[in-house]
Amino acid sequence: MIWLLALQLTVSPAQHYENAKQDFAQRKFSEAVSEDNAALHESPYMVPALVLKARLAQLAHRPDVAKSCLITAITADPASEEAQFLLGVVDYLENDFKLAISPLQTAHALSPKNPLPVFYLAMTHEALGDESQALELYQQAENLSPQKSPQSASILVAYGKFLLSLGRTKDSVERDRRAIEADPESRDAHYELAKGLDHEGDFKNAAVEGERALTLPVLGTSDAQIHFLLANLYRKLNQPDLAKAHLEKFQAAPQTTRR
Repeated sequence: MIWLLALQLTVSPAQHYENAKQDFAQRKFSEAVSEDNAALHESPYMVPALVLKARLAQLAHRPDVAKSCLITAITADPASEEAQFLLGVVDYLENDFKLAISPLQTAHALSPKNPLPVFYLAMTHEALGDESQALELYQQAENLSPQKSPQSASILVAYGKFLLSLGRTKDSVERDRRAIEADPESRDAHYELAKGLDHEGDFKNAAVEGERALTLPVLGTSDAQIHFLLANLYRKLNQPDLAKAHLEKFQAAPQTTRR
């Protein structure tokens, strides 16, 4: 036992962190927390370990812990793009939109070709009601993410949703179609396209997209949202039985999904 304890004491903070990273990648979160804490016990200002602890705290619904870790990481290394970006994301998710702007802008300056800081800046300015700035930033994010991928699909979906809110239905539908090309399995993209087609009066194809969305994994858009949309679409298509069926499923859904 003594030799085992001695061996454990010789593990470096870097090795604890590497172990934590591997555990995190394998979704072994409790093990990742233990290893990451061991790394930080030996090296309290190890920036990658602080960032990982912040990610783990977010998963545990502890934004206070995540924010504390990220502020410490930025104090130790203001040039950490990842720490700056994540701090902005935490502020955004906590609806602290004005606070989110500075770290997101810093992250963008540190990594100008990364679309994610610009994307979150766009959503932040949208939340603050700054439409012109949000439009410019959404376009920048789209330009920075030209490859077809789930990431580019998410950007296009959010951009399309914003355009629809501005009454620019045609531009919105075009973004949604491109999002589906980038990620055919995106439930959000099919749902947002269904909404856009509904606004255009193309109820039949809107219903097709809504039904397709229901078959895809739940990430952002809930089943209840889709059932509500489909109930209205089938009512417009004069198909009362289908409208009634979807309305009943919407009403039976948990209250938390009706946002």
